[in-house]
Amino acid sequence: ITRRRGAIKHQKVFEVKGHKFIEKFFRQPTFCAFCKEFLWGFGKQGYQCISCQVTVHKRCHDKFLAKCPGSVKESQATLYLRERFKMDVPHRFRVHNYMSPTFCDHCGSLLYGLFRQGLKCQQCKVNCHKKCEKHMANLCGVNQKLLSEVLATVKKDMATSPPSGTATPGGKPRTGSGAAEEASTGSPAPASQLPLGPASPRRSSTISDLAELRQRDEAAQAQERERREEYKGTGEDATSRPPLPGTQSAPQTPTQQERIRFRKYNLTDFHLLKVLGKGSFGKVLLAELKGTKRHYAVKCLKKDVVLEDDDVECTLIERRVLAMGTQHPFLCNLFCTFQSQSHLFFVMEFLNGGDLMFHIQQSGRFDQDRARFYAAEIVCALKFLHKKGIVYRDLKLDNVLLDRKGHVKIADFGMCKCGLADTDKTSTFCGTPDYIAPEIIKGQHYNQSVDWWSFGILTYEMLIGQSPFNGTDEDELFWSVCNEEAYYPRFLSREAKSLLVLLLDKNAETRLGMPGCPAGDVCDQPFFRTIQWDKLERKEIEPPFKPKLKSMADVSNFDSDFTMEKPVLTPIDPQILASMDQEQFKGFTYTNPAMTD
Repeated sequence: ITRRRGAIKHQKVFEVKGHKFIEKFFRQPTFCAFCKEFLWGFGKQGYQCISCQVTVHKRCHDKFLAKCPGSVKESQATLYLRERFKMDVPHRFRVHNYMSPTFCDHCGSLLYGLFRQGLKCQQCKVNCHKKCEKHMANLCGVNQKLLSEVLATVKKDMATSPPSGTATPGGKPRTGSGAAEEASTGSPAPASQLPLGPASPRRSSTISDLAELRQRDEAAQAQERERREEYKGTGEDATSRPPLPGTQSAPQTPTQQERIRFRKYNLTDFHLLKVLGKGSFGKVLLAELKGTKRHYAVKCLKKDVVLEDDDVECTLIERRVLAMGTQHPFLCNLFCTFQSQSHLFFVMEFLNGGDLMFHIQQSGRFDQDRARFYAAEIVCALKFLHKKGIVYRDLKLDNVLLDRKGHVKIADFGMCKCGLADTDKTSTFCGTPDYIAPEIIKGQHYNQSVDWWSFGILTYEMLIGQSPFNGTDEDELFWSVCNEEAYYPRFLSREAKSLLVLLLDKNAETRLGMPGCPAGDVCDQPFFRTIQWDKLERKEIEPPFKPKLKSMADVSNFDSDFTMEKPVLTPIDPQILASMDQEQFKGFTYTNPAMTD
């Protein structure tokens, strides 16, 4: 194992006409390709297709008529529009010099440059980037918004009108598709020639429909805000936060609540000393609390990245799970959280023993006694989380750290799923590729079984020094995970092999750790025969390895590529900072009462 591996999380995809829309945070002014209106709002303002990059409002994505050029096959709706309305008229693009700021009618962003900035259709005057030309649908002269309104109105009329062929008040028989055929002729028609003129009652009804749709969209956004509020405490005291699943909060009198007041911290209270790690999310820094000799690990998240990845809820979940660390000896403890205009900060205990990835790279692999000790303590931590209704979903060598005495502690709870009962399941595609279970790869619903698969991969890596499944890319790796069996070297003991075979069972229901496993409980396996579980949880068993430390602030067990860097925060673009909705992070600030003196 020669490299660290980052976790991934797939966003929810909305498929319409072959387009695969995902929510996106736009860092610059952007316009909708459907209604041509500006994408207002904070956070993720709209949807963008991951194949052709077309950009639309959330309220407009399901009305889009054009097929995605990147989709494999044409949908029945696209074939219907092409054959019935002859909507297959290509644009006649020419390079154009724009004398004023102009936006692309496909991706919605600005056409940059001083001259020859983009392409303009000679027929319908549509503008686009040169890179977007190949993605533009053959809809020259067609106003998708008006045509969509016409089709919606016709569909509504057909549902309420008499059967086709019935005489109208004017005396002429009229079929339900007549209005739609009038909306699009054999040649491209300008929007002014489409039905629904200003005085048309059908037009006014359509406008009322759009207003109703807008109200539903606002109601959905309000529900989303309420859902996020469930994960937010007030940040002032521990009693204001909702109880975690599976726990009971002790009743407190008003006098007790008044007494529990803790100081709020900010970045000026800490000396930043070293960089311990970094990634796309931000950095982890070693810091000293001013006026004391206490050292902490400070995880700094960039707010723009959190918003762009739709991880606001994940950060609040991480804060809640970290606050539980004081309830179990093998979970990382949270001291406090706070925020600035540009960053979120998690202040956690500094585990100066380093992570297992660092140590496995130093020694190649662990001997069986050492691997067994680490595995047993991880089992205790996983069972605690599962009992609380939490699926960890990102167990790997990088996230298991050692304290100064050599005991393990699990950290980084950003991928956790909370509130899962024994019979509940979830479906989000997330985790680190080498550790992802087959059921996640196959898109199946899953539960705590994925943690036991990841535990099997981690134990295999500790005992053998390499991953059981490999591939040149993710697709090949995922195929290997789903179809191949792991290789077990001869030097592996019978007990160790038996444990790994049961953990790497591709059937989630019979995997070791699950109730349906015929081999019984994890703790009862022969591999753990020598472990005294009660003493282990009380930390009464001496660790087989103790990290070498010169001081409490020693960073020798961390990657020198990080520790040599200057401990400064990466600034965020002022324009992006001004566009962020700080209300989404309300209530993030918190001080853990169990960690204060």
